[in-house]
Amino acid sequence: MKRVLLLVCWMLGWTSFLMADEQGNEAPVFEVKGRVVDEDGMALPGASVWVKGTVVGAGTDVDGNFTVKLNSRERCVLRVSFTGYVAEEREVLPGTDSLYHFRLKLSRNPLDEVVVTGTRTPKPLKDVPVLTRVISSADIAQINPMDLQSLLEYEMPGLQFGLAHGSGLPELRYQGAAGGYVLFLLDGERIAGEGSSNNIDYSMIDVDNVERVEIVKGPMSTLYGSQAMGGVVNIITKSASRPFTGNVSARYGTNDGQKYSLSLGTNQGRFSTLTTLSYRKRDAYALNDEEGQISYTHYKDVQGRDSVVADTATRGMTSVKGFEVWQVYEKLSYTFTDNFRVSVNGSYYHNHVQDYIPAKEQDVFSTYTINPKMYYALTDNHVLEWSYLYQNYEKRYTYTTGIPDQKVFGDQTNTARLNYSGVLGEKHMLTAGVEMNTQRLRHYWFGNGTGKVYDAQTYSVYVQDEWEISDNLTLLAGARGDYHSKYDFHVSPKISLMYKWGIVSWRGGYGMGFRIPSLKELYSEYDMGDNGWFLILGNEDLKPERSHQFTLSGEVTKGIFNASISGYYTRYFDEIALGIAPDGENQQYYNAENATKTGADATVQFRFRNGLTLKGAYAYVNAHSEVDGYNQATDRPHSLTFSLNYTRNLGKVSLSAALNGWWMSSVDVWYKNESGGYVQNTYDSRTFCTLNMTGKFPRGIRFTLGVDNLFDFKDKNVTADQSVMPQQGIGLIGTLSLNLSDMFRL
Repeated sequence: MKRVLLLVCWMLGWTSFLMADEQGNEAPVFEVKGRVVDEDGMALPGASVWVKGTVVGAGTDVDGNFTVKLNSRERCVLRVSFTGYVAEEREVLPGTDSLYHFRLKLSRNPLDEVVVTGTRTPKPLKDVPVLTRVISSADIAQINPMDLQSLLEYEMPGLQFGLAHGSGLPELRYQGAAGGYVLFLLDGERIAGEGSSNNIDYSMIDVDNVERVEIVKGPMSTLYGSQAMGGVVNIITKSASRPFTGNVSARYGTNDGQKYSLSLGTNQGRFSTLTTLSYRKRDAYALNDEEGQISYTHYKDVQGRDSVVADTATRGMTSVKGFEVWQVYEKLSYTFTDNFRVSVNGSYYHNHVQDYIPAKEQDVFSTYTINPKMYYALTDNHVLEWSYLYQNYEKRYTYTTGIPDQKVFGDQTNTARLNYSGVLGEKHMLTAGVEMNTQRLRHYWFGNGTGKVYDAQTYSVYVQDEWEISDNLTLLAGARGDYHSKYDFHVSPKISLMYKWGIVSWRGGYGMGFRIPSLKELYSEYDMGDNGWFLILGNEDLKPERSHQFTLSGEVTKGIFNASISGYYTRYFDEIALGIAPDGENQQYYNAENATKTGADATVQFRFRNGLTLKGAYAYVNAHSEVDGYNQATDRPHSLTFSLNYTRNLGKVSLSAALNGWWMSSVDVWYKNESGGYVQNTYDSRTFCTLNMTGKFPRGIRFTLGVDNLFDFKDKNVTADQSVMPQQGIGLIGTLSLNLSDMFRL
């Protein structure tokens, strides 16, 4: 079924391409032609040309030329944009012999980037009332990451990936919140499936197919519903931007890390399609403790006197799983009229997880999705968007002994949404919609391994108004109502205010977070380890989690300089945790006591005119999960990321060197042992850097030589601290990519 579905998508795309010209000639066609260049007059291939108020657009070819076809000869406005440049708008008259020239200026700060996540409508970053962080395509190329985990670690302080207990798969914490509190979107649609506990399968994201990443911190339940308590990460994939788009790349690094990708597509104005195929693998590897972890156990006697016992653990070994991933992604769209466009995205993913010590039973994850969308521009300022998303995520055990594969996990989700956005009275940007989500989950944690099936449905309505009170003051307010099949109706409000004062922009706001207990948290009955040690039990009496967050930030932009500082305070109610069950033997999910999290972030960036860019970001997280006054949180209170990139052009060759790094502080972590004592472990600070040297050559040839873990950092106690991903020593990476569009000048 999954292969047939993707084949149909691919055939539909290329069949539409062959028929595009014939269908386009059924109505009068008026053309707008032009050319897009940079400040030096050099062509900008792949620039986006859009007709405002319609769904019609085009991309520029290798010489920067474009042609936009319209069915109306009325005057219109073209918007021309290109990554790293300031967008330009101009009024044009279709059907004339005029050739419109656009000369884009290089952007000296990141605030000209257009984003969509914070408001569900395209807006320049500088005008978004909700503080948003963008990882651009240039940032991704500079870091040259193997996967999404590496990209986020080098770009987002306050984030840490660890190894989930039991599965050994990546587990996220961000700003003191677990991975289940951060909503991950792919092209604006919720990512379903579970890798490790309450985390998505991060290997599903092919970083080579990512155009940019938008991060909105704090509760976003108003627009995106349950799970968006700690923020939203929207991963936006690439689209065909030229009449012919073709790229091929190959990467090789440590642990036999390999990655190969091929993308082919076309953008013919009214029709576009892009097909991406990728294969990547990495061997599993093991790391040994350099020394035993020293822990201190604190006891109190009957008189309340303290005593401390020190103990040094035996040195051990930790393994990191490998993977072998096949993936295909299809993205196509066709514009039937100036006001109506249909698009379809489809994907298939297959991951055979590799263990360091080969086992008879091995994990295989797979998923396939289909995501049709329709866009209708009612008028120049009013747009309707309908979307439907079907996802089928599975986990199977495959056996080396000839036993047939066994399906142990199946997550089927359906999401349908109708969204309206429009300008009312020139001062109000209104976003409103209705949404339906269904989930049918089969989990090996259900029925003590029998694989019971449970389902849930959620029906939602949301509205958000962005009111431009004056040129300097903008108010954003909204609310969402969710009706859940088990938890009835809940309303999540949000309000944000942005005030511009000269070169400074102030933002402040309040947001309510809301998370419905997952089906696993409600209905689990799982024999941990299959050895009768204890059961992990769900709790059908769980209450939904709620949070209230207050934020305040300031941002300064002056020429090549951009900096921001922000702070937040979050109070959680009925936080869901896993602890000892009432029977004293098993473990069960329960609503814990109220908790608070506070923190602050700061960023700074310089983009010099000589090709040098400096960036730095710092995060402070004060996360507490206390039992009897002892903090059991593993979040590092201090962390920072930094980068230095220098680019120099030598004739037709462009050379660059990029140093990227991240650091996180040490932390003291406590837990209660079986004897009633409280054990203190100190997890050391960590520093990682990568150096990439890149050459861009004529005809679309790009080669990068990288050194990973430049200063050869190694964890002393890899077995003690599973809250962070254990790292190997220094490694080498080589990446070759070919832009076929430039190579064959198409």
